[in-house]
Amino acid sequence: MKHNKRANPQRFKSQLTFLASAISLSFLAACGGGGGSQSATSTSTATPSSIGGTVAVGDALAGANVTLIDSTGKSVTATSDAGGNYSISLSGLTAPFVLVATDPGGVNAPLYSVTASVPTGSSAPVVANVTPLTTAVAAQLTSDGNPLELTKAATLAADVSTTSVNNAISTLNTILTPILSANGVSPSAFNPINQPFTPNQTGADAVIDSVAVITGASGGLQISSTSAPGTAITLNTSTSASASPQLAVPPVAASYLAATLQALSQCLAGTTSACSTAIDTNYLENGYSSTNGGFQAYHADLSASGSIITGAKTLVYWAAGQSPFPNITRASALVRIFYTNKAGQHNFALTVVQTNGSGGWDIVGNQQAYNVTISSFVDQRQYLDASDAAGNRYESGLGITVPTSSASAVNPSNLGSVNVVGAGLPSGGVWLEPRSGTGNTSLALTTRIVTSAPTTTTTTGSNTSLYRWAWQALPSDTSTFAFAPNSSDEGYIAATPLTAQTLPAPYASYTVTFYDTTGAQIGSPLTVVNSTPPLLPAAAQGVAWQTLGSDVINNFLTPSGSLAAAQATASIDWSGVVNGQNVSPLVTGIQIQAGTDTSASTPAEVDGWWTGVPTAQNGQYSETVTAGVAQNGVQTCTTACSFPALATGVSRLVQLNWGAEGVSYYNIWKYND
Repeated sequence: MKHNKRANPQRFKSQLTFLASAISLSFLAACGGGGGSQSATSTSTATPSSIGGTVAVGDALAGANVTLIDSTGKSVTATSDAGGNYSISLSGLTAPFVLVATDPGGVNAPLYSVTASVPTGSSAPVVANVTPLTTAVAAQLTSDGNPLELTKAATLAADVSTTSVNNAISTLNTILTPILSANGVSPSAFNPINQPFTPNQTGADAVIDSVAVITGASGGLQISSTSAPGTAITLNTSTSASASPQLAVPPVAASYLAATLQALSQCLAGTTSACSTAIDTNYLENGYSSTNGGFQAYHADLSASGSIITGAKTLVYWAAGQSPFPNITRASALVRIFYTNKAGQHNFALTVVQTNGSGGWDIVGNQQAYNVTISSFVDQRQYLDASDAAGNRYESGLGITVPTSSASAVNPSNLGSVNVVGAGLPSGGVWLEPRSGTGNTSLALTTRIVTSAPTTTTTTGSNTSLYRWAWQALPSDTSTFAFAPNSSDEGYIAATPLTAQTLPAPYASYTVTFYDTTGAQIGSPLTVVNSTPPLLPAAAQGVAWQTLGSDVINNFLTPSGSLAAAQATASIDWSGVVNGQNVSPLVTGIQIQAGTDTSASTPAEVDGWWTGVPTAQNGQYSETVTAGVAQNGVQTCTTACSFPALATGVSRLVQLNWGAEGVSYYNIWKYND
């Protein structure tokens, strides 16, 4: 079947066109970009009436919610267009400004930028790009490396000045000198905030593609080169150019996958001959190969008619012979292929590419025979009952997703248990089994320590796939905090929390072994790589956590509430306003868990999910969750079911979740009766 698909021409335009435009635009930037080291010398009293720029993460970020906050706390919001461009009126606003761009698809972490002052002498709009590089500048203006602090008006007014911004840019440019020079950008003149650019993998955009600005293990932001993700530089007011190493240039140009992406676009549009150029004959990814639909089946949303590939971001390179994946011996890389789907939503497909022996690259996949994903998570957990309130905490660890055969045709129908061994886990690893509850389509971790595969059909009552390797008290509860794991949860909570010294290295590999219901091994063990940065719970302090509606807490999560009885559906509302501004990440999933926490008790747990992109009114959100509907949207109850009543021995949990840079975030409220 032919797909209506085309490559985004912006990503493949010639470098000559870009360079000609850049020369012209850099001249204009020198005449009036806010936050730069240049100052206007004209005696004209003209001033800009608007501010604008490009929101990009390597490719343009279309549909981003861009919020400008001024020094008095006023805010204005705009939406970026298809090219990532935005414009905001400056009428009634007072510099300095901070800009926050949130990805409506929940793919990218919030981006930040700053402008110290509005120049005079020209009416040309102030330029303020919002990218990972401008986020790195903003992080250097805070003591903890968390740009969210700048959304507080008092902090913004005190910490963002022409001097502080220029110093942060100078430090960043020194750190990036090798990468800037390799891409034809002058380290002494580059200003990531006010120099216009085009997201086309050349010049400044190639620099963005060459680095990662992500949350550090203990919070705050850090920057690293994609060629050496283990060498990261912490970004805060203490960051020093003289004390920081310069980041290494990646081994290939930022545009090295241009031909591959073009061939993939042609392949998905119906040009069969292009498929062999884009996709390796040995492609295998999470159980999908040429025998069962291959790339198109596994990455169905990307491959659907109407989706447009917009670019790629390399996470890590491996030299020939260094790939952690079996059967890959050539130079390879773990990449995200960005695309906009037919609904206009920005997303990415994670995959592995390798050199093809002819000077190019093709998609080979992660060589996993079954569908398993391992990624980092951070959560905020709040208990609403008095007996557990002393355990309010942040947690971090690994999310281990193993879909059941009903949700993933490639996983065995007789799957009885799964063992996962690797960094940050107990010496014997952790085990997952089918859930005792209803309304979820993935295996869950065991509540107990398991030393070998069960030889009979077994279920687990933990009903969680999150292994907690560290935790700490919420800032508001440090004086009353009293939590320690016990024998009833030792299967999914570490006996001793990890520290910065014991945390796994980036892109750690895990060995995953499947067993059937008799305890016999199924196939060969898999190698699964965590494609996200390992985190400690301190990283949660930089998150703009949402606030659950008081009506949900009082009516649905309280035994005396008006909705404490069994409910077939539940309306969940929350606020995304933090520091008086609508800057929380957009929630893309809601889960309700209701029932007991043990498989032997009654009533058994019933889960329900809502997934999507919520509609908002000034940062206030509301969605309905139906009992028994799993995360794939399928009703799992064979007969009508409800969330059990919140009575003695029963718990209820409401969880808001979203993703950013592949990391999963969970905001949890729970009542244990």
